[in-house]
Amino acid sequence: MDMGWDFLDDLDELKDAFKSGGVEECRSMLERKRDGWKNIPLDVAVIGSSGVGKSSFINAIRRLTADDEGGAAVGVTETTVDIRSYQHPCNQLLKFWDLPGVGTDRFPRETYLFKIGVDRFDFFLLITSDRFTQDDTWLGEELRRRNKKFFFVRTKIGADISNNKKAHPKTHNEEAVVKHIRESTLQHLRENGHENIPVFLIDSYKLKKFDFEQIEHRLVEDFPTMKKTALVLSLQATSDEMISLKVAELRSRIWKVAALSGVVAAVPLPGVSMTFDVAAVVREADVYYTQLGLDEVSLKRYAKLTSCDYRQLRSVVDSRLGCKVIGVEGIKKLVDELAKRAPSLLTSAAMEEVSRYIPVIGSFLSATLSFGGTYYALKLVLDKMESVAREVVKSAADSAAADADLSDDD
Repeated sequence: MDMGWDFLDDLDELKDAFKSGGVEECRSMLERKRDGWKNIPLDVAVIGSSGVGKSSFINAIRRLTADDEGGAAVGVTETTVDIRSYQHPCNQLLKFWDLPGVGTDRFPRETYLFKIGVDRFDFFLLITSDRFTQDDTWLGEELRRRNKKFFFVRTKIGADISNNKKAHPKTHNEEAVVKHIRESTLQHLRENGHENIPVFLIDSYKLKKFDFEQIEHRLVEDFPTMKKTALVLSLQATSDEMISLKVAELRSRIWKVAALSGVVAAVPLPGVSMTFDVAAVVREADVYYTQLGLDEVSLKRYAKLTSCDYRQLRSVVDSRLGCKVIGVEGIKKLVDELAKRAPSLLTSAAMEEVSRYIPVIGSFLSATLSFGGTYYALKLVLDKMESVAREVVKSAADSAAADADLSDDD
């Protein structure tokens, strides 16, 4: 049985909790493990001179525009006058900080690190729309000396490509332009002592092109270990890779939710072959639904950013799930339907095996069958929602490709 990557680590803690406080202490420990990520602050510094595209990047990584509530101002005049933070719409504790570059009158090298409060940030993104300056590479060296994680980000690649096409209409080649920018940027950084620091080329208005999605994945990979779960569950599922990261985190929660369900007796649903804690499964299924971007707010935001028809994405979700999900009652209906279509998965003998495999959980569950049934019901729901989320991403990508082909024909 796949109990999630953290099961063995948590099992010892669960044993200690049971010894010290019995069932109630186990319940408290499991709830902290399940929901603790919601209380972890995450602070990402976005550093660069005025006009390099910091505000556009901060909007893009939060899947917002300048017109949305909470969107960072974007314009031709200087918009970063003071240090300012922007909350992620899915997690108010995830903040992206818009910081001025090094070397201005207000932020000279000598006092820069002190003025920005360098130690409060978990990660640093050093941004430019042209060549990285000596001040940029100096800052990178200072961050490295302090063992701080950082990336270099080169923005406005779409504008560079467009300008090259205008200047060289007969010989223009997009791949060659991007390759030249990448190689020259890497060479410049190597010459300034930053050979092994990741560099990403992006356009904040074309998230599916260049390296934008790779930034998110690498950010998760390099983020401080204790905060990775919080970051993954805060970002939005707009790529297959991010869906995989989210599903891994959500899957690791299943045994905790199932164990919590086992302290109460479950009531079988009519026509359902499994006995499980319906309320617990519905609550967790609602989390999956939102985390994987299947809810109305997420779909509308995704449709807007990919220039896709929201109704098309909504249709994909409804048809693949087999019903229209509106609110908690819709989630409950979905859970009921999935459970009724599932084969008979559980027997008393199988649950006895589960209890032997998990002796501590089996020692305090009032309904062992509820643990097994809830576990498998959650797995069933998560598997289904994962497949639907991937269909949404594919549908949006197919729509974007079709629009691109039409533009080429014109």
